[in-house]
Amino acid sequence: MQPFLFKDLPATVINTNSYPASSLSITYKVLIQSYKFSEEARLKKSSSLESSLQNQILEDIKVFMKRADVEQLIVYIQNKRRLAELIATIREDWGFEKFADYLEIHANISEEEKQQIQKFQATVKVVFMTASGSRGLSFPRAKHILVEIPQFEIEKNLMEVVQVIYRGRGDDKIDNQGKELVFYLAERSVYYQDDGQSLQESVLSLLNILLILKASIMTRIFGSGSIGRDNFIIIPIGGKSVSGAGETFSAQMANLISQLKKEHYRNRSDVLPEKVFKSLEQLLGRAKFVVNTDEYNYLALQKSFNQEFTQSCYTLDKLLDFSKIEPGYLSGSLLVVPIAKNTLEETYQMRLLDIANHANKELWQYMQKISHSKSYPESLRSAIADAIELVNELKDGVNKTQKLEQNNLYLDQYYALPLFAFISSEVMSKYFANEPQEPEDERFRDILATYIRLLYPVGNVLPIGYNYHSFPFVVFRSYCLEEVRRKIFTDKYLFSSHELNVLNLILCQPEG
Repeated sequence: MQPFLFKDLPATVINTNSYPASSLSITYKVLIQSYKFSEEARLKKSSSLESSLQNQILEDIKVFMKRADVEQLIVYIQNKRRLAELIATIREDWGFEKFADYLEIHANISEEEKQQIQKFQATVKVVFMTASGSRGLSFPRAKHILVEIPQFEIEKNLMEVVQVIYRGRGDDKIDNQGKELVFYLAERSVYYQDDGQSLQESVLSLLNILLILKASIMTRIFGSGSIGRDNFIIIPIGGKSVSGAGETFSAQMANLISQLKKEHYRNRSDVLPEKVFKSLEQLLGRAKFVVNTDEYNYLALQKSFNQEFTQSCYTLDKLLDFSKIEPGYLSGSLLVVPIAKNTLEETYQMRLLDIANHANKELWQYMQKISHSKSYPESLRSAIADAIELVNELKDGVNKTQKLEQNNLYLDQYYALPLFAFISSEVMSKYFANEPQEPEDERFRDILATYIRLLYPVGNVLPIGYNYHSFPFVVFRSYCLEEVRRKIFTDKYLFSSHELNVLNLILCQPEG
């Protein structure tokens, strides 16, 4: 409260955004895995860092559970796979039972689980949650909240974090006691020189995120947060996709496969989702994408670029002789091309052998079980209907190879391919011609999809399969890609998810 005069009369300002606690303790736990750049280090997996972070959270949960003042603990991890792994470890080590000792809340919970959550949310010891599942829920007994800060879509996830720390409220007695927040942040840091400055620069992004996190929380509680010598109002705003009506059949199948994979990662003991999504990937894995355009485009240029550029790069006049190419964006090492005015033609070839092995009565029965079981999320049961119809048509059809063709045109549609596709076309053509058995979750398609999601908010990513004819690419829709790119080049927006330059903000002081 702050006193002031209003119309020459004494008045008081009351900040209604304050946190529901008599005091608030905030702890930051930062894990950094740093190493000097080398070819070996470039390929180094981040599994050890993830494992260290998981162990740290697990140890902290054990410590909190032994404390007498902890009635209920909230654990927030946005990564569903890692959340499921953490829960599995606790169940095995401590003998925890679902709904008796803990709750698991995420976007894909079933109707049965929703009812159980409402019944037991006041009695369990630990609540594990993601942002999607926690919306609209409060846990009045929770005074301690453990939060892992995600490294992707910073604006959206910081908004979710600020909301999550308010999940423990609703009991007047507990809201007048002290509460505790613990934030976890893990980052791999690669430096190029042995001097200390290079290492310090490599971890600046961590400092930026921590500063923005604290300022965002302080803005929510006090109305502003301090960075450097000044106070700033920082309100993270997340975006939601508003897609046009009528997704294509391939996009619906891609969404279904994604949901089945999430369900499988959540519950590894359930084999039905895994069998269904692997069969669908095999059926729809052979696809041909053609962009119908009258412009001189990158796809046509890619076929001859290596030879033509080598012959023309020595003089400027020869470079200027290149034909005018359709608009495209460079995002890191990716080329992103809008195809809003062009029709995308998709052709899926389902071979007789694949139909016999996968589109059979057994797969149809698996999908029927998922469709009618209330133990699966409603969104998954609804999405699988079209796949059931597809398999039903294939297994009852004539004995020959089937072909599915569709044309679509969306204003928010793009394709992306790596820049090295222009200079390494022969090598990649030979590589993909042999249908390489790439490691799980390290396929070209997965890497490109992850890369583009780090850059922009995107919806479903195509193709469904992993084997390319000549070079890797992804086709996707993004409702705000154009807006995101415009923000980068204006003076009205200091931050974006990819370049959080807090130092510029601190140094941006008025002269004099």
